[in-house]
Amino acid sequence: MADDANEDREGAFNRGLEAYRAGCHFDAYDIWTQVYQDEQNETNRRFLQAIIQVTNAMHKVRHNAELRGSVHLLERALLKLDALPDVHGGIDLATFRDATRTCLAEIKRLLSVAQKNLEDAFIPPLSSVGAGPVLEPRVSPPSKDPETLFQNGLDAYRAGRFYDAHELWEDYRRTRPESDPSRELVKGLVLVATAMHKLHRAKSPGGAAQLLELALDQLRDTPEGTLGLEVGALVEEVSRVHHEVEELEAKGADSSPTPQSYIPKIKRVE
Repeated sequence: MADDANEDREGAFNRGLEAYRAGCHFDAYDIWTQVYQDEQNETNRRFLQAIIQVTNAMHKVRHNAELRGSVHLLERALLKLDALPDVHGGIDLATFRDATRTCLAEIKRLLSVAQKNLEDAFIPPLSSVGAGPVLEPRVSPPSKDPETLFQNGLDAYRAGRFYDAHELWEDYRRTRPESDPSRELVKGLVLVATAMHKLHRAKSPGGAAQLLELALDQLRDTPEGTLGLEVGALVEEVSRVHHEVEELEAKGADSSPTPQSYIPKIKRVE
């Protein structure tokens, strides 16, 4: 029965692919959203979420002329695509990623000249280069325990899985009331994780430096010991990396690996 259910989900993925290629973006969005909700594998979820966001953006642009909303969706999708391999789920993601960037640039250009019509040539193509994704149906709901979410985010960050850390910490923030002071600390951590993703995955020191500056503004007012962290030491670490990243940007970034020393350490109070 489980194999039959998975075949149905993989069939649904392919139906979404056919709808996307036919320009039926809302239908593709609707189909893939259900596949995403039932998926357990984190890499597959990131892949599905990225193509869903691009698909939603295309629907907004082509059918509702909502260019500004599509810019935000494409920027979020690129964060996920940058963390994925060049081929995943049988899709040529390298081409899709590059085309999404080109599409984003064109939409920004259209906004600058007060135009709304995006040509078909700018719609990112989803080209098949192999077998489709091996989907893993969810067997139990993800933990919503705040302490578990926070610690899982910390584990992901320390393992270099910065996008996962960002997602887990955002989930943590959603579990806390607005009055909880830990929300502000975690907002700073989300900015740090996103900066590290931009620096180490997207090779964008300029974007990383801007995010680290925002993170510092957020973290400096956080009381020491919040969520059991050495907040003062964290601020010093983020300041150090911020300075080093600014120097890196001034020198001109290249495609070589960024040193691991360019990652702020997050320590628990002993």
